[in-house]
Amino acid sequence: MNIENSPARKQISRDWDVLWERYGITVVLVIAWILAYFLVPKFNLPDNMLNVLRQSAFVGVAAVGMTVAIISGTFDLSIGSTLGFCAWTAVVVGAATGSVPLAMLASAVVGIVVGFINGMLITRIKIPAFITTLGMYFIVRAIHFILTDGAAARYSAKDFVWWGNGSVLGIPVPFIIFVIMAILIALVLNRTEFGRYVYSIGTNIQAAKVAGVPVQSTIVWIFIVSSLFASFSAFLIGSRIYSAGPGLEPDFALNVIATVVLGGTRLAGGRGSMLGTVAAAILFAGMGNVLNLLHTDSFVQRVAIGLVLLLALSIEGVRQRLFEISSRKTSKEVKLDKGSASNVS
Repeated sequence: MNIENSPARKQISRDWDVLWERYGITVVLVIAWILAYFLVPKFNLPDNMLNVLRQSAFVGVAAVGMTVAIISGTFDLSIGSTLGFCAWTAVVVGAATGSVPLAMLASAVVGIVVGFINGMLITRIKIPAFITTLGMYFIVRAIHFILTDGAAARYSAKDFVWWGNGSVLGIPVPFIIFVIMAILIALVLNRTEFGRYVYSIGTNIQAAKVAGVPVQSTIVWIFIVSSLFASFSAFLIGSRIYSAGPGLEPDFALNVIATVVLGGTRLAGGRGSMLGTVAAAILFAGMGNVLNLLHTDSFVQRVAIGLVLLLALSIEGVRQRLFEISSRKTSKEVKLDKGSASNVS
């Protein structure tokens, strides 16, 4: 083997890793969708496939915001309780005022406030993000129960319900919103100063500080974005089911984080794929739909979803391990080539 080929092989390994990160889950989604289309009864019905897209949006919208957080090297566990509180706020304000824009705004304000508090506690008080957002999860959940006494609010006006159940040209409204938001945030991450800050903080926060990145203010904005997108998802879910109360979507935060990581965004930060996040959200929704169509027992469904969650949260480590093995092989080959070259000389 020629020594010059070793760096090339190492680069090829990196390229494949990046390609998988960006497009791997999309390829998996296409293959899974084709198999389900031909093998699972009733999956290929147009209404059913559109329903999969609709369902993917509720976790997917929040996953768009979480993608920003995880690219920066952090995550937000508080979005589970934030979702329930924001959905309840939207329903209550909508029912009280009869105004959908006000309901949407109220939900967004709650999300922004929670995100701002998270960001300030992390940057000013120096509480780790895991502890801060876990604590905020319990605080928001408790406040929600205190305010509602555990009761759900309802609002079923047509213009409110349309956001979660309506369609435009046959395409579900939540999915349209999901795609628009994903494209918008992808542009922000790739073409704005804020996006460069997010990537630099996730890659190396100390180097980012030395380079003059306003780390503290950027982190505050990152948590605002995460909670804000959770509030958008909350509004859509509240609209979908006409009501909201404490305990809404108890596994929401874990599903969102798993969706982002399965989509190719690294938990360590610095790299991520919005296309992957969209594909992973659809894949999760499709999996749940297939299990329902096959009349799978609910406990078996939980096992299957749990296995996928474990896969999602461990996939980064597996990729990193494979890359390290490839790098070690390349290093050994370089040493062997150097030894052969010295013997020849």
